[in-house]
Amino acid sequence: MKKVTRYAAAVLAAAMLATLVGPAGVQAQSGPIKIAVVTDMSGVYAALAGPGAVEATKMAVEDFGGKVLGRPVEVIAIDHRNDGPLAASKTREAFDSGAELALDETNSAVALAVDGVAKEKHKLEIVTGGASSALTGAACSKYTYHYAYDTYALAFSTGRNIAAGGDAKKWWGIVPNYAFGQQMLADFTTAIKTKGAEFVHSDMIPLGNTDFSSYLLAAKNGHAQVLGVLNAGADTVNTMKQVKQFGIDKDMKVAVGLLFLSDVDALPDVFAGSRITTSWYWNMDKQSRAWADRYSKRMNGLRPTDIQAADYSAAWQWLSAVKAVGDVSADKVVPYLDGRQFNDFYARGAEWRARDHRVLHDMYVVDVIPKDKIKEPHAWFKIVQVMPPGVAFRPESQSVCKKDW
Repeated sequence: MKKVTRYAAAVLAAAMLATLVGPAGVQAQSGPIKIAVVTDMSGVYAALAGPGAVEATKMAVEDFGGKVLGRPVEVIAIDHRNDGPLAASKTREAFDSGAELALDETNSAVALAVDGVAKEKHKLEIVTGGASSALTGAACSKYTYHYAYDTYALAFSTGRNIAAGGDAKKWWGIVPNYAFGQQMLADFTTAIKTKGAEFVHSDMIPLGNTDFSSYLLAAKNGHAQVLGVLNAGADTVNTMKQVKQFGIDKDMKVAVGLLFLSDVDALPDVFAGSRITTSWYWNMDKQSRAWADRYSKRMNGLRPTDIQAADYSAAWQWLSAVKAVGDVSADKVVPYLDGRQFNDFYARGAEWRARDHRVLHDMYVVDVIPKDKIKEPHAWFKIVQVMPPGVAFRPESQSVCKKDW
């Protein structure tokens, strides 16, 4: 009798377990595949990524057919508020709720924080917005790719170009005091040193600061020849407003480390004449313009930044990889991507470099055209030099990534 009772109890327990676990297992195989766009929806980087990054990713999903492996693909937005721990917590929740890819991460501290969660969960992170070259250096990971640009490419394109001038040897830095700014300063320091230039001083300034007057007046009196504006987004806009207000540009050359189309839209007179480096420009050829025209129709006439274009491209490439391997698992997708080459409207001559997960492609040195010289709205850039992948990014031979995968 006891044996029968125990047997019946075991059957009942198994049935209950199947009831609890079965539907979840089915859901895991047939429910939506989620892409989490971890971006700044309301802060200093909202205009250059934010809602536009989410919309660009949705475009990629729709163009791909809305599903992969027979399952619908859903795009969810995570507002990281430029807070690394918050971004890590929200991304962990997203991964636990069905997200397989974390995308964008505009803010290097956020990108590095999400990198840790991606390792923990064995899920993929593709960074299009965060710039720190540490992502493919000391912080390199099997589960993180760096897709758009990085501080090395910006420094060794823009920095060396300006430092090559005979009157550009002493620099003064305006630097945001977090991962992006710290790495930007390190890479610019190395880049300009190759041309015999140096930073005589750098002010480390909190993210989101609005009053740069004391820093700029100190720079003006510091006997430097170049002001290195090494922040981004609204911080760069606010800095450059005050550069003009105090006439700093009359006494010093101004080197802008990272500038976006949205920044120029906000303040065209301030940025006119600047020489910068970008990973893509919406009006550089017919292919780019065709995609940008579609994006603009969805965004009330706004033209996309290179981050927003990169979000579309990266989402499409990831979906293609998932389809090719027949699985969403990052442990299966990564071996497929490593070493793979591709071309699309955003990335030319591109490769997923296996050594450190830097995605290589052309970069572009551009001049910002004055308002009275542009031929149509938002057409601010003139490409003056195409930087091929092997020149734009850190050579593989110089990689400090301690690959452990």
